[in-house]
Amino acid sequence: MLAVTIALLAGASAVAVMSIRDASNLVQGSSQEQQREAGILVSLVTAQSNSSGTYLWLYDYGWVSQPVKDVYVQGESVGWTSTCGSDWAGRICTISIVPPEKGTVTVIISGISIAATV
Repeated sequence: MLAVTIALLAGASAVAVMSIRDASNLVQGSSQEQQREAGILVSLVTAQSNSSGTYLWLYDYGWVSQPVKDVYVQGESVGWTSTCGSDWAGRICTISIVPPEKGTVTVIISGISIAATV
């Protein structure tokens, strides 16, 4: 009897885990599809600020590639350089802000904003 109960609980656990995984994939896929329909899908890989500057690494999934339009720190436009050219589809690019800045950094790419706190 104990073996049957354990087998039933193990089966139910497996079904629950698969269901959660499927729901997570559905939500992520829906979000990416909405961004793809908007024409661009870029995500923040990481952000870092140290004594040499503030750096953000972005990944363009490659559907539609657009250059970075502007960068703001705490809502104020700042000077920046970037490796995100007009076609960086399928690659990582770096945004550099020198001297280093602290706070919320917002990157504008074709009307889409990506924010990070450094």
